[in-house]
Amino acid sequence: MSANSDFPANLQPNGVAPRSPQGVSSNEVRLHLPGTPEALPPIRSAVVEVAESCGFGEEDVAKIEMAVGEACTNIIEHAYRTQPLKLEIEVHIHALPDRLEVTILDYSTINFPIDTSGGMTIDEYIETERRRGLGLYIIRSFVDDVEHKFICGQGNELKLTKFFA
Repeated sequence: MSANSDFPANLQPNGVAPRSPQGVSSNEVRLHLPGTPEALPPIRSAVVEVAESCGFGEEDVAKIEMAVGEACTNIIEHAYRTQPLKLEIEVHIHALPDRLEVTILDYSTINFPIDTSGGMTIDEYIETERRRGLGLYIIRSFVDDVEHKFICGQGNELKLTKFFA
């Protein structure tokens, strides 16, 4: 652990320490990072660390990591293309008795309803010979539940849930 944080040193990108609010239990991790590509590796590392500590198998850990990474990448690449309220991203990783929940908060002024937006199927993707565009498919397919809320003047809240076997 670093001297100024409750997080391992490897989860602190470029000197920007995630916040660890008072009262956060050991089964919960909160990251508050710049909404830039440099935030992606520490987010992925934290998700992997918590998912592994919950006992998820290698395949499920990889799927959770990919779904969260894709959601955060979409925020950085698409939601923050316009002027966000703040150029920050928050990720709350919470291990509960029956599931792992990852809540991602952005400060976009645009409503991105990932839980209901149309996405490509694998067959459509193959037919179009595209190299990009599977993000929503990955997010929805690799976790058990996806919930989205948009709060005008605050941004998007996306909760990804993976239940234990």
